[in-house]
Amino acid sequence: MATKDSLRSRAARMGEEMRETGKLVLRAPALVRTAECAMHFLLGALLSGAEIFGGYAPFGLGLVAASGAGADGLFALLGACFGYFSFQGFLDGLRYSASAILIYSVAFAFYGGRLSRRGWFAPLAAALVDAVTGAVYLSDTHWYPSDVIFFSTEVLLVAASAYFCRIAFSPWKAAREEEPLTVRQTISLLLLGGTVLMTLSKVTILDSVSLGRAAAALAVLLCASAGGMGAGAAVGVAAGVGMDLSSEGVPFYAMAYALAGVMSGAFHRQGRMAVAMAYVLSNALAVLWSWDNGLHLSLLYEVFVASVLFLLTPKSVLRRIQALLVRETRQDTKARAMAYARRRLEETAQAFRDLHSALRPVCAGGRNDNDTAVIFDRAASRVCRTCSLQIVCWQRDYVSTYNALNDALPAMLERGHGEGEDFPGYFSDRCQKFPQFLAAANEELSALFTRRQYQSRIKDNRGEVCRQYGALAAALGAAAAELSAELAPDPGRERRLRQHLTAQGLECDCAVFYDERGRLRVEADGPGAGQLRKPEEVHRLSGLLSVPLRPLEEEGRRDRAVLVQLEPYQAVAGVAARKKEGETVSGDTGAWFKGEDGKVYVLLCDGMGSGPDANRESGEVVDLLEKFLRAGVSPEEALRTLSGALSLKGEETGSFTTIDLLALDLFTGSAAVYKFGAAPTYVKKGATVTRVTGASLPAGLAPGGTALPDVSRFQLSPGDCVLMVTDGVAGSGGDVWLRERLRSFDGSSPKEIARILIDESSRRGGGEDDRTALLLRLDKRSK
Repeated sequence: MATKDSLRSRAARMGEEMRETGKLVLRAPALVRTAECAMHFLLGALLSGAEIFGGYAPFGLGLVAASGAGADGLFALLGACFGYFSFQGFLDGLRYSASAILIYSVAFAFYGGRLSRRGWFAPLAAALVDAVTGAVYLSDTHWYPSDVIFFSTEVLLVAASAYFCRIAFSPWKAAREEEPLTVRQTISLLLLGGTVLMTLSKVTILDSVSLGRAAAALAVLLCASAGGMGAGAAVGVAAGVGMDLSSEGVPFYAMAYALAGVMSGAFHRQGRMAVAMAYVLSNALAVLWSWDNGLHLSLLYEVFVASVLFLLTPKSVLRRIQALLVRETRQDTKARAMAYARRRLEETAQAFRDLHSALRPVCAGGRNDNDTAVIFDRAASRVCRTCSLQIVCWQRDYVSTYNALNDALPAMLERGHGEGEDFPGYFSDRCQKFPQFLAAANEELSALFTRRQYQSRIKDNRGEVCRQYGALAAALGAAAAELSAELAPDPGRERRLRQHLTAQGLECDCAVFYDERGRLRVEADGPGAGQLRKPEEVHRLSGLLSVPLRPLEEEGRRDRAVLVQLEPYQAVAGVAARKKEGETVSGDTGAWFKGEDGKVYVLLCDGMGSGPDANRESGEVVDLLEKFLRAGVSPEEALRTLSGALSLKGEETGSFTTIDLLALDLFTGSAAVYKFGAAPTYVKKGATVTRVTGASLPAGLAPGGTALPDVSRFQLSPGDCVLMVTDGVAGSGGDVWLRERLRSFDGSSPKEIARILIDESSRRGGGEDDRTALLLRLDKRSK
């Protein structure tokens, strides 16, 4: 009904325009719709003539079903009826025309409904209608096995043609914008063109040359020239099967076109003439090989016509065909993208290096305004300018004045201000404005100290900014070097993985290689990649590749899986914490995580003071440090960069934070502790407890350019423990008790010993500060 109302409204609008203007005006949309309707009528007539098995014509019905219930469907129905009566005669044409009318009626009845918008509705309805009408029509004849097979094939082809015709029409029905065709649309258009050629194969000139077969031969030749052997063979087989089905003969054309497509495709880089010669000779051999079944001399004429048309085809047409047949992105595209990214990173890193070099002289120093001589020069300009003895003091007796001021300066600098006895008597007695001169000199001395402090701070800040540029250049350079690192593939394991994925029915592109540290890495992309992250599948792949693996979690990527080599060691951690009495939150913040490189990082920060402000400061430090470490920045560089940033921030807020970082390699057991003003760390190896301390200030107190963390490196074995605490645990009463508790720990429950330490600290009067204890134990991973 919606279509009927739309047609009525358009007719009414056109009639009103005719009454007003006296003529019929066809606008661009109306012309486009007229052309579309004419195309559907023409396609309906042509596809109705595409016969298989000597009289079955399913393709016109498929077009009617795909065109729907609108004007397109109506004109497709009219064209199909015209074609069926023209090609099939009255009796057979009546059967197919009745089926077409019923298919259109079903589409019209369900138009606008939810069911009609389903992709399977039109193909299924067309197949059912054809099955019913065909069964009624053929019920008067004997149902021989061949009839059953051919009729069943026709029903299936009706549904298939309806499905693919609907996809073929989608590029201009959905949107008329210039968008690249999808693979399904390209295949559907090729199938639609093939069925049209089946009808045209009945049209002959000079009594033997078929227009449809000549066009099919030209299509094979064009595709072989543009796409090579694979495209030539595929199009040759498809076109040959269509021609064989329409001619009721043996599969001769499939053999001839496929052979010619392969041979001409092999010469597609040698120029058009070589392609055409290979194509003609291959078809000539196919004709000679079929000598006993009757010579197909018409094929030679058709191939000759196709070859001439091929040689006359413009290059632009060949380029468009080549664009349609272009293969998927080659394997080296990823390598090119990585090379491009590496080059951009290297250029950016070099730019920051040049900026660092340019800023270094500026950051090293500035204008010298700290000379102590300016103290008396500026005091004299303020006091002595109006004195009557100015000429006597600063010209005639300049040497004695200069000596008097030099004698007073050391005491003034040491004390921080000047007093009367600092000056010789001959100067202070002679000076008529000595109290004013002394006061002005003290003001200038105080200003000198302030300028020195300010410029020192400015110099530190400039140096930190300059160093940050250098650190950024180093980080970008390291990232570029990592991109350029050679990754060693493992073809044997990759082949086993591909075979396993194929056997499981998983469609994935996979790669197996060793990273820059020589550890196995498996990457898979595709719809089935998410299955590889399941525990049972990870266990199965570990056995298949003879290397223990673990999945990396990637947020938002269901179509990608990354498995890395599993570490031989594992870390078991336990933590306990208690806030300061009277506070709502603790100023201590801790975190631990494992990176892709198999290292475990444990962070423990203690903000200045207690309460929400300290909690916010320590939490921000932990978050930033974790992001640096996850990004691959080395711990030393990450800590220096963060300390410099906190130093700049501390000028405004006056806050600081202690940082305690443990980095443990689960492949080797090597560990390192980095400290910025943090409490001691305790390492338990057997019955021995070692105390690891540092002398650096908390982050934010020392200038960023000179702040370096204390680093202690050691080796851990299975069963060894590392205890990290904040300064509130041990308190001011010493840590002998803490080391004794750790020494007696049997390693059974890290969480329990952490809780015991916090409880003991509370009993020893440690409630005046926040307390956090984190114990990590290294274990051998079970097989």
